[in-house]
Amino acid sequence: RHALGGKPLDVVWNLTLAANIISANVPYGALDAIEAVPGVARVYLEQSYQPEENQPILPNTHSSSAMIGATESWESGLTGAGTRVAIIDTGTDTDHQSFDNSAFLHALEQSGQEVDLLDVGDINEVLRQLNVTERIGYDGGASYYLNEKLPFGANYVDRDLNVTHDYDNQSAHGSHVAGIAASNRFIPQKGTYVDALESISVSGIAPDAQIITMKVFGNAAGPYESDYFAAIEDAIWLGCDSVNLSLGAGNPGNSHNTMFAELLDFMATTD
Repeated sequence: RHALGGKPLDVVWNLTLAANIISANVPYGALDAIEAVPGVARVYLEQSYQPEENQPILPNTHSSSAMIGATESWESGLTGAGTRVAIIDTGTDTDHQSFDNSAFLHALEQSGQEVDLLDVGDINEVLRQLNVTERIGYDGGASYYLNEKLPFGANYVDRDLNVTHDYDNQSAHGSHVAGIAASNRFIPQKGTYVDALESISVSGIAPDAQIITMKVFGNAAGPYESDYFAAIEDAIWLGCDSVNLSLGAGNPGNSHNTMFAELLDFMATTD
């Protein structure tokens, strides 16, 4: 408080997994005084991000899946079943046919695989470690759980559970990315299920993976670096096998600091 003239620190995130980081809203002129506080190693200005303007999205993964060898992986039984993919983006269209939960369960049944799916019990086990629960609360893991295909969803900028594209104008890019990664290999049709590639030319590279939705673009606009870093830490606690960030722009400008990039590089090379 001494560095802020007696005012309490307006903390946004208190990150502890990758590093000891406090993200806070402070007066610009107080940076030097904060850095002089005992125990503070470095002080940085965070960079914020904005989504690209809405563009028509016409995904077609039929040819690309074959080009990268995904079809051969599927034939050998590697469909992503039992894995978890975190999509840190604009959210997920939770009622889209490509993310239909019954079609997802049908695929697992067809493959005959018994897999470990993230469920409410798993979320409850790490609930106290998750950054997002400290910021937005809610009672238990069931608050964040939608179904087996979409077992976890949270909005890291609006600090609520609205993870679809229905409440803001931040685009459907998150669903586009989630679809490339893990849209189902079956879709529901007239009381049965049909092959997604044959019927709509779209199936994810890991179609039987679970999708963890971490929305970082919302009514509060785009994220600061600590917002998406809080989501990355939570993805680790939730046991995600892959974390996707499609954050950037054609002309992003100069970065204020490289701290978060350095931490990402460190995490990528550390078991």
